[in-house]
Amino acid sequence: MGDSLTGKIEEGLQANDYLGLVLSPAAVASEWVKAELSAAWCRQMSSRKIVVLPILYQDCEIPFLLEDRKNADFRTSYDEGFMALCTALGLKHSEALSENNWRLFMGDREADWKYYREQEYKRLVTRLVDRARQYNWSSWTGGTKNPLSVTFSAFIDRNKEKCIALRMVKGAYMAAETDEWNPNNTKLSLYTEYIGNTVNECEEYVWREMEKFRATYGDPTGKSEHFTSRFLNDGQKLKIISEMLQKMDWYQGDMEDEKDEE
Repeated sequence: MGDSLTGKIEEGLQANDYLGLVLSPAAVASEWVKAELSAAWCRQMSSRKIVVLPILYQDCEIPFLLEDRKNADFRTSYDEGFMALCTALGLKHSEALSENNWRLFMGDREADWKYYREQEYKRLVTRLVDRARQYNWSSWTGGTKNPLSVTFSAFIDRNKEKCIALRMVKGAYMAAETDEWNPNNTKLSLYTEYIGNTVNECEEYVWREMEKFRATYGDPTGKSEHFTSRFLNDGQKLKIISEMLQKMDWYQGDMEDEKDEE
């Protein structure tokens, strides 16, 4: 068993340029972590091809060999630790951008984090509208007046009705208490209940509220309606029209003005 793990460590060091060591009290006390560090350090000294990256996960005594090395500190701030890790790996912050971490880049003007925010919101609407269909609730998405918002409504009679209003506010999903089914008419100041930062948390919240309504009143009896079309500004409309016209054109090359030969 020991020989097998030693071989795996050696294989890993040969195949990679970096060795990230996650440091915690348990890790520092682990003999295998010590073995990995010793092996990586010897290889770095001999070939200079391995870079050891200390990743601070919990307060602990930092090994002597790593005391003077830059580290990625996740103990107090995940955001700062992540950015430090990207820098250590020689990555531009935008190269690490994805739907899972776009919130870390909201202050970066050069990063296209809004694209990933929209992709997440699209996934949110899809998941929640599918859930609404199961309970026969109606759904509406907000427009330019109240972007990245969605409302779900159930109606049996005036004494048996409910609205669930969600909106993304500075990267967080918030809920509002309102009887307004149109999210464009719900003021931002009403979104005071924090739900979470993930689609799963929103889906669980909506599911619980729909289950409560079902247990008390049953499901809505009328036909549910779903208005989920995206509202576009003039610039976005022109871009879509231009792309459609380009697809309809048989000529797909670069048109250049022909000049008569002199």
